[in-house]
Amino acid sequence: MRPNRPQTLTVLLATQVVATTGLMTLVPILPLYLQAMPGAHGTDWSSVALAAPAVGALAVAPFTGIWCDRVGHRPVLLVSLVVFTVSVLILATSQHVAGFIVGRVLQGASAIGVMLTACIGHVSAPASRNRAFGLQESAVAAGALLGPVLGGVLQDVWSPRPMLLAVAALNALLTLALSTLLRDMPTHTAPVPSAGKRRPIRDVLMLRRWLAAACLSQAGAFALVNVFVLYLQQRAPHDALLASKAGTLHALGWLAAMFASPWWGARNDRVASGRHFLLAASGCAAAIALLPLATTLWQIALLRVIHGALFAALALSVLAHCHRVLPAALHGTATGVARSAMTTGQLVGPLAVMVSLPLGGPNAALWVTAAMFAVSALLVLPDRSPSFAPVHDAR
Repeated sequence: MRPNRPQTLTVLLATQVVATTGLMTLVPILPLYLQAMPGAHGTDWSSVALAAPAVGALAVAPFTGIWCDRVGHRPVLLVSLVVFTVSVLILATSQHVAGFIVGRVLQGASAIGVMLTACIGHVSAPASRNRAFGLQESAVAAGALLGPVLGGVLQDVWSPRPMLLAVAALNALLTLALSTLLRDMPTHTAPVPSAGKRRPIRDVLMLRRWLAAACLSQAGAFALVNVFVLYLQQRAPHDALLASKAGTLHALGWLAAMFASPWWGARNDRVASGRHFLLAASGCAAAIALLPLATTLWQIALLRVIHGALFAALALSVLAHCHRVLPAALHGTATGVARSAMTTGQLVGPLAVMVSLPLGGPNAALWVTAAMFAVSALLVLPDRSPSFAPVHDAR
């Protein structure tokens, strides 16, 4: 028997919204949330807490795809969801910064984003897999909009802790639903046709230029998050509504990504994803490079919308390319390694801002950010990815 694909996909997407909401609830308000927490004095704990999930993810994510390919998606996904639920409960109940950091590391170590991507690809029909990935990116954008808004309001009027508890409860319920829906999911994928024994990660690393492009595109995105409010502050240092404007402009980018993602996903089902990545990464570079030249708020807003709509194509195109050139038995491994490359970018981007900001201010940091997107575009041109014998997907 096979799982009910439409129903299972819907629950997986709902889980993505809930998970991203939980991940993003505290991100914009970490300094405020931690300032009254015991043990959070004398160190920039908000920066440590921001980076902690990436550390956990880098330790686990490269191997989750291999585990999926060996023991099946269902058990690995259920473990991931349980770990994520526990991490959110720790965040909601921690009374000391040390416990809070442990919860953040566990959030990353749950590798929930990698696992949801792998399972969405696994339950989707091959002809519509990239469209399903597009819907997942829309779910990510929806959670990235919902989490910061609700978290910020609750921080002002009450506390985000009840919302974190609600996320944990919803995630537990969705875990139970997926445990039932995925009960009949096959526990193995088609074998890789080969005369000898393959090493999955080595095969995926043959796509190293694409993995480097994925890393740099995410580095550019996280660099932009770090420097954008400083860019706005440089333009209007005494603006009493600076935080609100920065949040609104970020939200416009996520909103554009939410609507554009399904379109990019559907396009990847019909057209080679390399040209999409090239176009989108080049457009992102141009939009960011033009920000220092913008003179009005509406021009900044327009550039953020353009960037958001184009950025939605990047992760989708990387995953589509990996699934196109690799056999089905390596899809789980490819998803884990690709997502790990993107997670590495989440550390590289802020580091690039730390180096460039003292040298030339926010504008220089923006141009470095644009350069990362431009280089990522060059890395996929020309495309000389290795070819594997096609494997029929009998699902």
